[in-house]
Amino acid sequence: MKKWIATVYAIFCTLLMVAGFAVAFIFAWNVGTKQVLSFLVGMLASFIVTPIVHEFGHLAFLTANKMECAYIKCFCFKQYIKNGKKRFGFASPFRADETQAIPKTGGNMKKRALAYTVGGLIFSGILLGLLVAAALTCTLLNATIFALWGAVPYAAYIFLLNVAPLEYASGKTDALVYRGICKGEPAETVMLSAMEIQGQLYSGKSFAEIDESLYFDLPQLCEDEPLYAVLLDLRYRYYLEKNELEKAADCLNRLVQAQAYLTDVEIEKIAAELTYMHALNGDLERAEESGKLCRNFLKEDTATAKRILAAYSSAFGKTEAVAPLLAQANECLQNERILGVKRFEELLISRI
Repeated sequence: MKKWIATVYAIFCTLLMVAGFAVAFIFAWNVGTKQVLSFLVGMLASFIVTPIVHEFGHLAFLTANKMECAYIKCFCFKQYIKNGKKRFGFASPFRADETQAIPKTGGNMKKRALAYTVGGLIFSGILLGLLVAAALTCTLLNATIFALWGAVPYAAYIFLLNVAPLEYASGKTDALVYRGICKGEPAETVMLSAMEIQGQLYSGKSFAEIDESLYFDLPQLCEDEPLYAVLLDLRYRYYLEKNELEKAADCLNRLVQAQAYLTDVEIEKIAAELTYMHALNGDLERAEESGKLCRNFLKEDTATAKRILAAYSSAFGKTEAVAPLLAQANECLQNERILGVKRFEELLISRI
């Protein structure tokens, strides 16, 4: 769908929200100061509660469908996983809210993904319905609660934005992803395949043990599609485990070519794996160049970082550093929740 339609629709939803706030404020102003304060409290509460309810809808449905929450951000709060442990923190309230899931098992992925995708819409719709019903009931009983009317416009805004199958600058709406899964669109087809791979990894299969059709029998995606990079990364690890280094390097090179569409964190991870590959191939000059681009990543206390540093040290003849780094890598693996990834890293470590 053309992007101008999404822009026009977003503007329409914004104007509708502003109009709703204006009408509620005017009515509150005509009644009294306490009512105005009640309206403002409801409006501010809605800014906080509405995104939390929406993302918790995704969270509830992913949990019910044997998935783990890898990352959730709603309003100014976030939960993420670092070094195998769940952590909580604060995030900018102006960043897009999102929830990322990791399947714990494979199988029946389409149905599970549909449920996870629609969970936010269901919770948002319930919240909006309850607010409108409560506000109308109180008003009809001549006991108007302006806090309720103050909360309605933003709740309606969030619901209407996501219920339309559109793609905004921040990404696709829940409805568009849902439709893509139902219709078997290329991006959603790749997404389901990636989720199936992740589910099997979580259950204990390593990358090379998973059916290769999940990596390759898929539609071609454009470089600017986020799942393009996800799929190439999975293929890279598949080839790396099979020790087909030339094909693994090709996947990395294609990721480098698409770096204009990647985040700084993703680019640093690619540079780290390039450092590893150059070290394995004995290309010390390129290994050093790539290593300079991922210094922060290599400072992290992760098995991947220690494994890359060990390969780098071995390539440069720093044999005294290899054993301690490998020991640290194995220690870090004790916190790895995804069994398939743990087995994958153990195999790579054993080759150094």
